[in-house]
Amino acid sequence: MFRIVSAEPLPDCRVKVTFNDGVSEIFPVEPERRGGVFLKLLDTRVFNAVTVNPDFGCVEWPGGVDFCPDTMHQVMAGSESEVELHSAAALRDNAEKNQ
Repeated sequence: MFRIVSAEPLPDCRVKVTFNDGVSEIFPVEPERRGGVFLKLLDTRVFNAVTVNPDFGCVEWPGGVDFCPDTMHQVMAGSESEVELHSAAALRDNAEKNQ
């Protein structure tokens, strides 16, 4: 199981993450493309408040926006299409809209 050990916000809604296996990459968050809860990240103050959740090893932002570290690692390593990237918050938001 991959865990993120550090996250640094960068301009243009990108975040530099380092995983527990030493992989370190820049990840484009692309809030406009993802929509939903991710649109909160267009606010620079919110985006720059990125932290690493110590319990789950994922990047997260205020308001419950997060990304699964295993999926991020797969995308960054090129072994999975980014279309498959989902966060728990986005799935919850989508489920609430469909109720």
